[in-house]
Amino acid sequence: MHIKWLERHTRHFQQALAAFETGDEAAACYNAYVSIEALIKGALGFDPYGEVHNVKRLPALVREAFRGQPPRDVEKCAYCLERQAFSGDGATCIKCAELISEAIYQLLGRG
Repeated sequence: MHIKWLERHTRHFQQALAAFETGDEAAACYNAYVSIEALIKGALGFDPYGEVHNVKRLPALVREAFRGQPPRDVEKCAYCLERQAFSGDGATCIKCAELISEAIYQLLGRG
């Protein structure tokens, strides 16, 4: 995985937490979504500086990362983050981002 993806993942997850702490639920959800998108794209080997033509929704990326068989809770959280990316319950978005992150790290052998 290119280090840039990990940097983006970490930065956006920290921004999600900071936004949640200040009561900005929409920013918390947006940054949680972007954090997971970065982690999954890194896990799939995307080039962090290219591949703009390869546009997929988060649930599709999750399915691809898990070769079509994501854990049910991970897939459910991917749909949740997709729906709430620009508004929603910040706590739920952060919990889903944590759950998906843990699953991806386990998939990569880092968990």
